[in-house]
Amino acid sequence: MVLVCVTDQDACDRLIFAGRRLATIEHLELKVITVRPHHAKAGLTGDSLEYLFSISKQLDAEMIVLFHDYAPEAVANFIQNNDTHYMIVGMPPDPDQSVFIHELESAFPEIPVISINEHGSLQRVRVHDELY
Repeated sequence: MVLVCVTDQDACDRLIFAGRRLATIEHLELKVITVRPHHAKAGLTGDSLEYLFSISKQLDAEMIVLFHDYAPEAVANFIQNNDTHYMIVGMPPDPDQSVFIHELESAFPEIPVISINEHGSLQRVRVHDELY
């Protein structure tokens, strides 16, 4: 599976489109995941999330919303229970400072983390180079 990690911003559509391209090339299933804090359960209906659900559906991807107060842990738990081949994330301002990417790379060094810049270009992100 190609797992696309999104926030609740319209601009995350580029991540889903890139994920679809990769999933098609690799003949893999596409899933989109977003993590919302527990207190956000009541306010789930936002225009941006609705838009991302719509894009996911158009591209034949399941979109999953998890409620957890620590996104890296929630995504790691999901990955442990699903056969994930690639993770796609947005381009952080400073990849060396991304706790989200660092923790997922540390937990799953065998799964490539691919970042998508604002133009939709794919780039392998490597924050964590040490082996434990």
